[in-house]
Amino acid sequence: MKKGWIVLVSSVLMVFILAGSVFAFASDGNPIIRAGETHKGDFITGGNTVINDGIILGDFIAGAQMLKNSGEVEGDLIAGSAEINIDGHIMGSVRTGSNTVSISAVIDRNAMIFASNVVINEDAEIGRNAYLFGGIVSSYGRVSGDTIIYGGDVTLGGIYEGDVKINDMQEGSVFRMNPGTVIKGKLIYKGVTRYEVPSDVQVGEYEFIQIEPVSKGEIDNRISFWNIIKTIFTMLVYYLFALLLYKLFPRFFLRSGDFIEAKPLSAAGIGIATLGTLVAGSLSLVLLLILAIILVKGSVFFFGLLLFIFVMVVTVLFADIPVSIWLGNVITSRKYSVAGRLAIGIGSITILKIVLNLLKTISLVAPVIGVVSFILNVAIWVFGTGAIIKIIFETGKAANLQAEAEAESEEMIAETSSYTNDYIE
Repeated sequence: MKKGWIVLVSSVLMVFILAGSVFAFASDGNPIIRAGETHKGDFITGGNTVINDGIILGDFIAGAQMLKNSGEVEGDLIAGSAEINIDGHIMGSVRTGSNTVSISAVIDRNAMIFASNVVINEDAEIGRNAYLFGGIVSSYGRVSGDTIIYGGDVTLGGIYEGDVKINDMQEGSVFRMNPGTVIKGKLIYKGVTRYEVPSDVQVGEYEFIQIEPVSKGEIDNRISFWNIIKTIFTMLVYYLFALLLYKLFPRFFLRSGDFIEAKPLSAAGIGIATLGTLVAGSLSLVLLLILAIILVKGSVFFFGLLLFIFVMVVTVLFADIPVSIWLGNVITSRKYSVAGRLAIGIGSITILKIVLNLLKTISLVAPVIGVVSFILNVAIWVFGTGAIIKIIFETGKAANLQAEAEAESEEMIAETSSYTNDYIE
């Protein structure tokens, strides 16, 4: 296996190992839906073994050592696991990352599979497009749309209604087509050496695109396929942590998204004020460091530094969440669950960033796109930070009012008790 594929597969597995810790907190705690059972809404779970033999009326999102599905899923199946076996009926799309993935299911929409070993069995049917990425890719099912494959060892069988694209076949890579394979569209083969189509397969059209061998010292400043993959997986991990935060603080982030929608100018104003505060805070830290060295103890400086870092981390990491919820609300008109709206919002932001990065490779528009990208990132930070700070302030204010009300209630009870005691005496 080429080093590129080793790095890709290792990165995929690392992402899902990290994501597993999120599922441990964000999951429903029940890793099994038995035959005859129906789960209403999204099913988010995790564990050593996750099994669905019943019906899920929503999305199936899971992280596990082993995942098995033989039931029905009304929405999408999104999973990370060491071993995945998907059968049954998936009415949405399938997006998985694993060491080994075996699919025999009927999938109504798309399939995007990342694994060291990908197997699409003969019984599998994919209603739209298939995107298969792995060290070893074996596909024997039926695909109604286009099929795009990146792999070091690729075996093709089955029936393909659309085009089939075999990408980046380097020296040492293997591509084979089993007898009886049918490609009704075009077979596009991108490789270092030409592939000769066997006579015992059916191909509508054939196109060979020769590519240059990849050298170790090759550096390409343009946006690459690997950068896009990294962006997508970063989005996935961020989405999982956002789900965790929503699980822990559901009302907080919902209110922050609603605040942007109701008062966008106020959110922007608070965000800009926070930016100014952070700039002033950084200057204050420099002065505090000088004073700490000359006059006071260093612990004062380190306390201020920790506080500054905490505020920076909170605003930088969490700013996308309120904006994503707001975008999800706008795009879906609040028709989906919060998890669905959050996913749509984060996905929309990620797609926009990928498009902007692709446009940066065009020299004519690169300067303008650079400015647009900068404005986009600043706007997300400003609106998201403004909403977070506003809700934190309102939460603190509400807590203080609650504490004052409880204190007044305790005083009234004490006065009433004292009055009653005096009356009895």
